[in-house]
Amino acid sequence: MITTPRPYRPMSRIPEETIQQVLAATNIVDLVGKYVQLKRDGPGFKGLCPFHTEKTPSFTVSATRNTYHCFGCGVGGTAIRFLMEHDGLQFVEAVKRLAESAGIRIEEEVWDANTEREAKQRAILKKVHEDIAVFYHELLLKSPLADAARQYLKGRGLTSAVAKNWQMGYAPENPDLLRRWSAEKKYSGEILVEAGILAQADDGRKYPRLRHRLMFPIRDENGTIVAFSGRVLSADQKGGKYVNSPETPIFSKSKVLFGFDKSKRAIAKAEKVIICEGQLDVIAAFEAGVQNVSAPLGTAFTEFHVKMLKRLTKEVVLCFDADNAGYNAAEKAFKILSPEGMTVRVASLPKGEDPDSMIRKHGPEAFAAEIEKAVEFLDFQIAHKKASISGTDLRSQVQLIEQAAVTIAMNTSISARELMVRSHAGSLGISEEVLRQEVAEFVKRRAKGEAKDKEKRAVTAPDDARKFLQSQHDNALMLVSLAVAHPEVLEWLRNQDIEELHHDFPGTQMLHQVWLAHFPAGDEGAFSVFLTTLSAAEEAAFTQLLANRKLAEGGLPKAQETLAALQTERLNYLIKRARAAMKQADLSPERLQELHHQVMEWHKEYLDRMKRGSDSQ
Repeated sequence: MITTPRPYRPMSRIPEETIQQVLAATNIVDLVGKYVQLKRDGPGFKGLCPFHTEKTPSFTVSATRNTYHCFGCGVGGTAIRFLMEHDGLQFVEAVKRLAESAGIRIEEEVWDANTEREAKQRAILKKVHEDIAVFYHELLLKSPLADAARQYLKGRGLTSAVAKNWQMGYAPENPDLLRRWSAEKKYSGEILVEAGILAQADDGRKYPRLRHRLMFPIRDENGTIVAFSGRVLSADQKGGKYVNSPETPIFSKSKVLFGFDKSKRAIAKAEKVIICEGQLDVIAAFEAGVQNVSAPLGTAFTEFHVKMLKRLTKEVVLCFDADNAGYNAAEKAFKILSPEGMTVRVASLPKGEDPDSMIRKHGPEAFAAEIEKAVEFLDFQIAHKKASISGTDLRSQVQLIEQAAVTIAMNTSISARELMVRSHAGSLGISEEVLRQEVAEFVKRRAKGEAKDKEKRAVTAPDDARKFLQSQHDNALMLVSLAVAHPEVLEWLRNQDIEELHHDFPGTQMLHQVWLAHFPAGDEGAFSVFLTTLSAAEEAAFTQLLANRKLAEGGLPKAQETLAALQTERLNYLIKRARAAMKQADLSPERLQELHHQVMEWHKEYLDRMKRGSDSQ
């Protein structure tokens, strides 16, 4: 009896048809070309792999298959997988980004129990944030209880129009108001705790996490409210000046930049982003017309933030407070940004000023002028360190030179490093040769550190892909290649019963996956969608396999011959396994007889197959 292959569904909440449309609309050569310098190589393109260090290009991109593959480290997949691995995105995030570039509308769907539960949970949490943002906002605009918040905004020169544009709100002091609101909306205490709106004490008591604070909705890149940041309204108020929502299933502060949903277009247009410290700085600058501005939630800058910005620009201007805390924050941000090839400059506002206060006192033009005067981070670093060195403090001077050398070494461009050595050796009081040697030493150390990091990363999906491929039977891999390359082979294969082969014979998982899939034979777009349903290791294994064109030679006759060989090898494997089991000392007479009978049946079938094979020659 032939088992009907089960249809596959993408392991996401986006319809298969939409994923296929997005992949079809995405030119993978153009996409990868934004990150990798590609050169034509026969029917495809080749470049240096962005996922591991190499001197000879082994990273290939196929425009016809719409896939990429590295012969060096083993990574591979579709345009979606490339964004997931390169920019650290989840599947749905990667699809949405490609869809946005292609002008395709995304409508998500839920299809299995686990995904449905997760989707419902995320949807509820988003709805909670949407609803409570309205609650907070209406309190700010209308309630007498929010007078202190309104006065605070007035004192900062922020109008009600600005408050409406950013949907600012007020979290009331009295918890009864929140209780009544939640009862009216029918939100349980448990869901509000999960959303981070309520906190729960050890004794089980639930209470508002933020009270008597000016509330700033925190939105993800798509503009969805995922959290809040609350600012104190009185000097004696307990807690930090700003308190953010805790981590939740829809919010991670390491993956969100405040105001980025509003400013990303301006950032791309200006080809530069201004990074400030606080929400009010972002709002003040944006409303004053300097709209290429954003801020991390706190001063912690992460690699995920860099990837968000790198899609739009390669220049960052840091605009932090002119104190030691601001310097430390700028230094930490530089260490994250520079190794990613970002140009980092620092704007030094007058002491005691931040973007918000400067715009209010001197106007947006003065602030924009300070941004234009921003200096390279190295100049900023040297000036800051020199100001703290007293007299001929040799130790401090050596530390300054070493820190400057580290900063230069972080630049990924050899020519840029050389120019920095020439222009800064004099100000450091040493010769170019000495500074060049210091830089070379730190470049060497950095390269060793990166090699170790990449070696660690290489044992994940690429290594798993190699292991997965190595675990597959050679004939099964050949049959997969033939089925994908030749529509008539795939149609024939789907009419064969290979369920027992997969169940009994190891090394046939990839063959089974292709047999179960329902993508139309010969449809490259549908096959790309099929790849998106696989794990990273499986997707890389498939692209690695398909890069070997020789395996696909022979067409249907070769496929029929290969499947017959696999079926014969299955029988031989079963016979050997049964005979080994028959040698067990504690085997019952009944089980021994059963195994003996099975061996006889399998051996007869094996001989029949061998005879048919010889007769056909």
